[in-house]
Amino acid sequence: MSYLVLARKWRPQRLSELVGQEPISNILYKAIETNKVAHAYIFSGPRGVGKTSTARILAKTLNCHNPQDRDPCEKCQSCISIKDGSSLDVIEIDGASNNSVDDIRELRESVRYAPSSSKYKIYIVDEAHMLSVSAFNAFLKTIEEPPPHVIFVLATTEPRKIPITVMSRCQHLPFKRIPTSKIKARLKEICLAESFSAEDRALDIISKMAEGSMRDALTILDQIFSFSDDLKVSILKDLFGFTDVEILQSLVLSVLKGNTDEIINKIKELIDAGTDIKGFTKDLIFFVRNVLLRLSIGDTDAFDVLELTEQETSAVQTVSESTSLPQIALMMNELIKAEYTIRQSQYPRVILEMTLIRLALMSHFKSIDSILRSLSDKAKDEDIVKIVDTSTAKPPLTKDKTEDLIVDKSSPNTADTKIDMKQIWNAVVNEIETKNGFLKTRLDEAIVEFPDENTVTLTFRGGNAVHGEAVRESVPMIKKIMKDLYNREYTIDIKTEKDKRAKKDLRQEALNNPFVQDVLKLYDGIIIDVKENKSGGKDDV
Repeated sequence: MSYLVLARKWRPQRLSELVGQEPISNILYKAIETNKVAHAYIFSGPRGVGKTSTARILAKTLNCHNPQDRDPCEKCQSCISIKDGSSLDVIEIDGASNNSVDDIRELRESVRYAPSSSKYKIYIVDEAHMLSVSAFNAFLKTIEEPPPHVIFVLATTEPRKIPITVMSRCQHLPFKRIPTSKIKARLKEICLAESFSAEDRALDIISKMAEGSMRDALTILDQIFSFSDDLKVSILKDLFGFTDVEILQSLVLSVLKGNTDEIINKIKELIDAGTDIKGFTKDLIFFVRNVLLRLSIGDTDAFDVLELTEQETSAVQTVSESTSLPQIALMMNELIKAEYTIRQSQYPRVILEMTLIRLALMSHFKSIDSILRSLSDKAKDEDIVKIVDTSTAKPPLTKDKTEDLIVDKSSPNTADTKIDMKQIWNAVVNEIETKNGFLKTRLDEAIVEFPDENTVTLTFRGGNAVHGEAVRESVPMIKKIMKDLYNREYTIDIKTEKDKRAKKDLRQEALNNPFVQDVLKLYDGIIIDVKENKSGGKDDV
């Protein structure tokens, strides 16, 4: 007898043996128990998750002569003939090669005949989405009202290509990708039964390579055991050329640190080892994606979603502690853009080196948030220095006296300076926000100046002039708030001005700025909007 591959040898024979499809098993078990089996089913899902196997199990269970506790006996003539594919009452049709109207006409003629030796005549249409539109239309009446002895099962990997008219006449059972942990557990059972030796780490790798397909996992396992009785990580590396997670971790950390020497040396080591750069880029993208998800949704939730091995979890955790979400998101974006070019290029190594070096150089730049924070801190320090410089007291003011000068606003005899007025106005605006949020929003559009210690000038320029009229009506309320807070009368002067720069092309001015040009080239950016700095250039970034 010829060799039987593992994917066929270990095909599930009962609904309880289906791996990762427990909801489907429960639905079919219940339908069989209550005698409510539908006349037509659609089994949809990715490749290798058990669609056709489930259809055969259903046929075997329904036609078994001696069913045992919801499962087929595996001993009667019906079970044996369905298992070896010789049953005349279970007809498997390849939708890709039998997709014409003539093929459906033949099917409609054959369904009228009773089963030869079974209770049901079951038609399993594999790759059903490959049927032509005309074939589906010819199939509609038959699939809606088949003879009582006929059951249809349509298996497909692309349910969206099934016409809604057909979908509405069938029960749709969607199959899911099999979790990595369940594939690994099944592989362990098979290796033990076949007396194969397998490293745990190697089983982890095969389970991830299968991408949710049990058939793919068994095919990989079969390929390895065809020349070796031992499953080792080294064999997998030689056969499939995948990248060890330690190399990915080390390379990403080198990029984050901006170490270009290490980047070049590590890529050289990969090339010397015969690594496929195109496949390596794909592995690198998925590793960075894992770090991105870890930073986005936290420890526990991320690792539950990602289904990582212990070694991968440790690597992702290490990199996550060395970077931030914006930085890793930028790296992910650059790698995705580079991956297509690497795939098409004759010089993938050069493009990968250029991309990683570019990312390494970006790691030296500060984020906009950190720049703004540093500028804000610098402005606060300059304000305090100005207070000290305007003092006429000799010797120089102590720290305590400086604080008194800033904080003590309630005393009417305090010698207010411009910075004192600024603090007073900020306190007034905060109080207004608690009472009238709309007024506070309008005040934010004004340019605030303090001509003397008793006057606040609010200037509304250009399009913001419309807010000036609304604020002018609220001046009495503003004055009352200032008097309640500081026991003094203050003058509020409202001004509206035409925009002096209305005719000036601010966008063109920004595009001509050398600093802006460098930033646009470095980050491949575009200018969305340009706004004038109301501070008059004092706080330009």
